[in-house]
Amino acid sequence: MPPAGISVQPAIPDKPTDKPALERFFKSLRLSLLDKLSAYKGPNIASRGKDVEKGAFYYVTELEDLIREWVGDVYHLRAHRGLRDPLLPKVDLSPQEMFNRGIEFSGLLRLPAAEDLRYELMEVQWRKIHHYGVDIDGRRYDGPGLNTYRARRSDYGGAHAGKWPILVDADDVRAVYFQDPADKRWHRLEWRLAAGINTPFSKDAADYTRRISIAEHRHVDPQQAVEDLLARWSREEVMGRRERNLAIRLATQPSSHVFDDDEVTDHASLPGVIDLLTARQAREAAPPQHADDLDVFERYYAEHPDSEVLEVFDE
Repeated sequence: MPPAGISVQPAIPDKPTDKPALERFFKSLRLSLLDKLSAYKGPNIASRGKDVEKGAFYYVTELEDLIREWVGDVYHLRAHRGLRDPLLPKVDLSPQEMFNRGIEFSGLLRLPAAEDLRYELMEVQWRKIHHYGVDIDGRRYDGPGLNTYRARRSDYGGAHAGKWPILVDADDVRAVYFQDPADKRWHRLEWRLAAGINTPFSKDAADYTRRISIAEHRHVDPQQAVEDLLARWSREEVMGRRERNLAIRLATQPSSHVFDDDEVTDHASLPGVIDLLTARQAREAAPPQHADDLDVFERYYAEHPDSEVLEVFDE
């Protein structure tokens, strides 16, 4: 799960402007390392050398080692125009220099020693505890941890006098958390509509479901509303910017929907982001098995008995 306040959005296929920083890194890698390697073909035929097929080739593990060595010995030591310290606005810094300056100012990253500290990073909502639980943004939560404090005023004063602090994770509102002031134990409070939702359900998704319910004057199943949104977005039927951004964020979460035979055909034609959900679900159900290089060659010759040598494939 991404940290609070951070959303992971997949890039649209064949749209490099969705990830310009990553594409710029690929360009640096290509111009600084890859085009110096033997048998480099280039991004197009104009960049290809003469008789590159006769040159040496690299296994994936060898290429990975070369790239790691280049990153450590070249890329991290070269000054970048995009890396500048506010105190030195005219000085270009390398990634290693920028990292060292960050360590000098902020110190090393220290991980929390107690798991309970993660609750302190969540958003605090001050609410009254009723006999049925607590209400947060139109969602009702309840759990055994509230039994002692139902219909009871808290000892807090000031702007939140009489109310209790409820911790909310904006990236997954299926549950909120309440700390018992007596023994300091944390209790999970379940959303009453979360029973059929098997994946993280963000605050934006819950707000979207609530808006649909109000507009259509009927109860809307939260999980079904999100799946309908993703399906409409995949068919480019989502016109509003808010709905489009929400669909992109929701597409990064694992899907719990099981498609029937009629839906499989339609689902296969959806964009890459929607396909990503199915791929993740398949990987979780059956982790892939990676064969070694010898198995690959043996399988190739078994499938192509008339071939004497391996073919050379274009990029």
